[in-house]
Amino acid sequence: MTSRLRPVETREALLIAFFATFLVAGRAALRWHLHIPGHAMLPTAFALVLVRSCVDRRSAASLCGGIAGIAVTALGMGKGGPLIVLKLLLPGAVVDLGWLATKRASSSLAGGVVLGALAGLTGFLPVVVVEGLAGMEPRLIAIHAATAAGTKALFGAAGGWAGAWVARELRHHGLLEPERVG
Repeated sequence: MTSRLRPVETREALLIAFFATFLVAGRAALRWHLHIPGHAMLPTAFALVLVRSCVDRRSAASLCGGIAGIAVTALGMGKGGPLIVLKLLLPGAVVDLGWLATKRASSSLAGGVVLGALAGLTGFLPVVVVEGLAGMEPRLIAIHAATAAGTKALFGAAGGWAGAWVARELRHHGLLEPERVG
């Protein structure tokens, strides 16, 4: 038995593009140096949890993060260069994988918190890659990576909660279809 992929609907493509644009705008708005590490994960987790709630596709959050990462890189926003694509693609992949594991992540606020926090924990990887290539001492890399991932996880949890709350309210008012169980 072979499974056929259903074609992407126009509504789904527009929602993914809208949330990718939201991610780019969020990155642009948070380019101000607020002296709060990890603050950019708040709108990132919000958008990724919400796009996965609105678009019933296995890779909706990954696709949204990837598109936003490419756009942010093309616009030259950020100091990571092409690494920015990874910074937005990884949290999207984590949200998608977490969504598949829980099946009902957006219907509970706790599920949104967990997805957002897990997305924020991916913040350690770019730190390890860049600082490892720069030849820094491994102990310092570990401390910096743990700090970055911890603060991003806190902001990601807040953003995931907000995204799950908005999805729940949209579902309550009939603007989103009820979640399928199973």
